[in-house]
Amino acid sequence: MDALSSGKDRINERIAAFIAGILILVVILITATEALCYWIPGWWRKEYAKYDTPQYVTGEMSLDDAVYITEQMLEYCIGHIDTLDDTEATIDGVTAPFFTEREKQHLADCRNIFLGAVKFRIIAVLAAAALLIAVWFSVQKRIERVHGRENGSALIWPAFARVTSKGYLKALAAFIIFALFLIIVGMHDFTFLFTKFHHVFFDNDLWILDPRKDNLVNVMQESVFSDAAVTIGSVWAVCSLCLAAAAAAVIKKTSRD
Repeated sequence: MDALSSGKDRINERIAAFIAGILILVVILITATEALCYWIPGWWRKEYAKYDTPQYVTGEMSLDDAVYITEQMLEYCIGHIDTLDDTEATIDGVTAPFFTEREKQHLADCRNIFLGAVKFRIIAVLAAAALLIAVWFSVQKRIERVHGRENGSALIWPAFARVTSKGYLKALAAFIIFALFLIIVGMHDFTFLFTKFHHVFFDNDLWILDPRKDNLVNVMQESVFSDAAVTIGSVWAVCSLCLAAAAAAVIKKTSRD
């Protein structure tokens, strides 16, 4: 009976550690996205200069104005400002509000997604912490049941570290497989992936903008979104692989102890 109970405990610990790993990776992804939008100095200016973004705008517009309206849009999406009504740009020598009503409605949806992601990150951190605490007490209970409290105390941390580290590595493997699938699809047809992304996250067609009337779509081109995806993925990969290296080191060390 003890062996059966111990086996079930081990399975539950592995499942909890795997889910915690997935949540941690999602937290890293959300944070990497925030880093691109707000923490990497000059990223948008470099992108717009790289693709000469102002040339695609209907009318003559400066690089400074293109960067300015993007920064205002991002400040709005994260909740730092409450409206885009006063965001102006100079096009063909005329200074006027940049965003059309349709664009503002779409960006209101984007704002909800941004703020929802920030809230979800907090929930994910708390949920991952709760799962890891549950794993700790399960490991403690399981080991003390077999070895006793005094003899088992030294075994709890190594066992917990192995379970959680292996759970994270399995979660990372699953994440990478999914990411590779998206990369292959994106390399073959980024427009398809871009469209599917909007179908998943938006329940209306406000994101379909007319480049003749809506200059936002002329500024935020697919090439910029593509580079943004690569940058976010790179930041996520560096952070997640650093954790993977630490997890592998923990597994190696605790296996020898």
